[in-house]
Amino acid sequence: MISTLQDLVAPLTEAEFLTHLRDRKVAFIPASGPHRFETMLDWDELNHLIENVHYPIGRLSVLRDSFSVVTHVYLNDGGRLDPVAFSSVMDQGANLIFARLDEYVPRLWRLCRQIAEQTGEQVTAEAIVTSGKGGALPLHYNKEDVCVLQIAGSERWQLCGPPVVNPVKSMLDQPAPRSAPLFDEVLHAGDFLFLPAGYWHRRENGPGRSLHVSIVFEPPYGRDVLSSLASQLAADETFKQPLTRYADASALAAHEAALKTRLIDQVQLWSLAGFLTQRAARSKAGRIHIEGTRSDSDERSHD
Repeated sequence: MISTLQDLVAPLTEAEFLTHLRDRKVAFIPASGPHRFETMLDWDELNHLIENVHYPIGRLSVLRDSFSVVTHVYLNDGGRLDPVAFSSVMDQGANLIFARLDEYVPRLWRLCRQIAEQTGEQVTAEAIVTSGKGGALPLHYNKEDVCVLQIAGSERWQLCGPPVVNPVKSMLDQPAPRSAPLFDEVLHAGDFLFLPAGYWHRRENGPGRSLHVSIVFEPPYGRDVLSSLASQLAADETFKQPLTRYADASALAAHEAALKTRLIDQVQLWSLAGFLTQRAARSKAGRIHIEGTRSDSDERSHD
């Protein structure tokens, strides 16, 4: 059972993987055995989640040739999956993306939470099912760091450079490079790939059905600090005054000086260590604890 970061990245050590994460360096670990990641998720579990509507249909993305398949093609009048229509869509080469699957599979949730507490980052999981037919995603890059865990089937991954440096969600997409792939491997069951944010990549479906789980890392950024400071100043009387209601230029200048002074004071009081500590505390504040082991004393139940 994979329950820790060390379990996930072996034979790399935690320190070696965290160096890859910090430096955003690609890591590929061929399988030590094809069954290595099978305990994380299986076909029956995915079938159960969608057949019994434990996983919201609204979160399930169904794609064919990189385009979304309209829901009325595979849903019945009651908004549930039509098994015959859904099977037909899959047989035609549709791919599935289960976003935020960690919220619905307890062991994925526990693993993501453990890694999140260790790294101080938001860590989530998603699953991707491909259906063969030669489908592929066009060359693109992620704005998050991703560990790809191949569970069943195979997929071909090509990575190209140079990577986009420190991409964030608000930035405009960059033009794709025309260089030859710097990484070209077929991932088989049990293989591990660390795909850093910003690396251009394309993924080609292998023959037959394929399943992989992605563990997604989203660190806090400097702009999160700005959001935090803005939130703290939102109720401050100095920042609640209208900027266009002053009788003359001198009064406006005085208010400008007051705004700058208050903002500088707030920045001087701020510390990175304090910000990260408060952020970690907020992430734990909403958890419910009914019962658990000593090592999982604040763990909620997803069953």
